[in-house]
Amino acid sequence: MAAKLEERTQLAVDPDNLAHNEVILDNATTRITFHRIRPGEQSGWHRHECDYVGYHFANSDLSVEYGSGGTGKMISKEGVASFYEVGDGLEHNVTNVGTSDMIALEIEYKAPAR
Repeated sequence: MAAKLEERTQLAVDPDNLAHNEVILDNATTRITFHRIRPGEQSGWHRHECDYVGYHFANSDLSVEYGSGGTGKMISKEGVASFYEVGDGLEHNVTNVGTSDMIALEIEYKAPAR
């Protein structure tokens, strides 16, 4: 997962509602993280410095808070991959507002392969 913002998460997210994730590959070029966010859980504040792809294994409804103060909605669609270009970085926190788990792989491109 992108860089966690521990202090901001501790101030804003109830620990009982914090989702867990698992980094399953991390090398010089790529990081792959498995995410499961159950209904009512939040990802915790984090910052993406690298472009990434999210591949979703289940349908779910998500609410997104952005570091800039804005909010938005996202629908996780089973079998859909989405590319996210983060430019100078993307800071956000995701909350599962649906009734089913959000299950996804996040594939971050840390550096070009050589």
